[in-house]
Amino acid sequence: MSIKSREDANRYYQLVNELVDEYMAKGKIRPSNLKRYLQPGSERFKKFLQRNKLNEITGIDRVLEDVIEDRASMEADGVLTFESFKIFESDEYMSASIKQAIYKMVDKADVEMEKALADYFDTNLGSIDVIDADKHIFYIEEENIEAVCFSLEEMKVIEDNVVEHLFHEMKKKDVNLIDPMIGDLSISIGEIVSSSEEVRKAFDSALRDKLDEGMLAHIIGETIGHDAKHRYSAVEMDSIRNYYIWYWK
Repeated sequence: MSIKSREDANRYYQLVNELVDEYMAKGKIRPSNLKRYLQPGSERFKKFLQRNKLNEITGIDRVLEDVIEDRASMEADGVLTFESFKIFESDEYMSASIKQAIYKMVDKADVEMEKALADYFDTNLGSIDVIDADKHIFYIEEENIEAVCFSLEEMKVIEDNVVEHLFHEMKKKDVNLIDPMIGDLSISIGEIVSSSEEVRKAFDSALRDKLDEGMLAHIIGETIGHDAKHRYSAVEMDSIRNYYIWYWK
């Protein structure tokens, strides 16, 4: 099946617009961040089309790309209403904790993760059981251990989520300066980073420099370990299937 006429195009653009609106509302995603979760060509992009039974339509990927770009442009060009802007800047659209940031818009665990775990622990798929698909927790029967698994693509989403969370928390802080001539002076970091896009990007870059691969893996390990009342032991990334794995006995 393919998009052959203007009528077809209009119909699919309307449908994809509605699906993207639902996706954004459900995940509390602001337009400028949409491409982070639906990067064209990524597995998440493909899964979005598959879940909505659109993947067999030739040309639908271009429609989805256009809709994503349109959403980002609306925010960048100031087309959004003031009410919409306030909603996107509100706490409702931000992760309230690191734990929420880790799991925000991360898809459920799938069979590819089971395969990666089976390869890593040198066992068969029948030995891998899903304990919690939302949190990516598995049980490896032959090893008698539980493990958590994320793909590299999901790790990128998690990194962006954590940076956004830390950035939002940082904006709430004040810098207090004490000068003998003028006394105490308080400056809002939120006002500073909101003053220009260049300043915002500089802060974002500084956060990412601190949040390297090892630190991100540590944050995830500590968070899921605390959540499960266990201490996960972080292991090396599975170089065969490009997955990160944490486990404990």
